[in-house]
Amino acid sequence: MYGAAPEGVWEAPGRVNLIGEHTDYNDGLVMPLALPHTCRVEAARREDGVLRLHSADASGGVTELRADALTPPGAAG
Repeated sequence: MYGAAPEGVWEAPGRVNLIGEHTDYNDGLVMPLALPHTCRVEAARREDGVLRLHSADASGGVTELRADALTPPGAAG
């Protein structure tokens, strides 16, 4: 799809919290469960400054963005 093998591949399971949303890092009780659904990212460097994105679960094909056009929150102006 992208014309190059990925340089890195990362995958993590989905998660649901039955109780304890945002309490785990405040010494509270939690009951999270891993889901069989995963989020997977495969990435390779490009020389042209283009980010090419595709979601296997979304229709609409591939989205391309220019990396130099992205502005971090709070950095504009």
